[in-house]
Amino acid sequence: MKMVNNALSIGSVLGIPIRLHISLLIAIGILSIWSGFNLLAIAVLAVGIFGSVALHELGHSVVARAKGGYIHEIVLYPFGGAAKIANLSKKPMDEILIALAGPAVSLVLALVFRIWELTWFLGYLNTMLFFFNILPVFPMDGGRVLRAGLTLKQGRLNATRTAAQIGKYFCGLFVIIGLFGLPVQFFGVIGPFKPSLMLAFIGGYIYMAGQQELRMVMMEHQASHFSGFREGNIDVEVSPPPYASGTGTGTEPLIDRLKKLFRK
Repeated sequence: MKMVNNALSIGSVLGIPIRLHISLLIAIGILSIWSGFNLLAIAVLAVGIFGSVALHELGHSVVARAKGGYIHEIVLYPFGGAAKIANLSKKPMDEILIALAGPAVSLVLALVFRIWELTWFLGYLNTMLFFFNILPVFPMDGGRVLRAGLTLKQGRLNATRTAAQIGKYFCGLFVIIGLFGLPVQFFGVIGPFKPSLMLAFIGGYIYMAGQQELRMVMMEHQASHFSGFREGNIDVEVSPPPYASGTGTGTEPLIDRLKKLFRK
């Protein structure tokens, strides 16, 4: 195994290098201590998280490559995955297809894993990945679909600005729920949400990522008049999953349910 930019190489799929960022390994170690060193539960959970997020990002990557992009690598973080792509297509329809490919993979995995009791938690994880990522929160997948749709009428710069503004309100909501919780239920299915610093962190992270990409698009727009500039040389798909927040369908945290499962 080789360490590159604080990320450990664990192999490649379809010629795309897969790396684990050192922060993810630290998070797994902390999770092990928190769970009382239930190594079997931690191992299954870790493999499930790594695999689900990697396959989600591979969904993006395969479609992006079919549209002319070049995939440098996929890096897995505690909050999700990032597929680093060069020459990413800026055509609205291509962006929609690339953005939806990840959630589509998560949805298929959710349906498959829910068939067996032993893998129900992976079905739960991928269900949350699907619903969380289709929210219109830029630069997440749903936010990219929103930006692509707006681009058809507003142009890429204004569409990015609008999508980032909408995403800012969602991120504010994530931070508020993460800090104070949400003591209500929706149709008796979802809730109540308990405070979660991880959810607040994810909200803040997504907001900063959206603002960073907005600045990048503004610079691309300003530089587009200079010769030799090629728009969209590097782009990063970020997919922060909700599993780390310990929130979801009003159930107990995932690690607690895993411990019960492996005691049977």
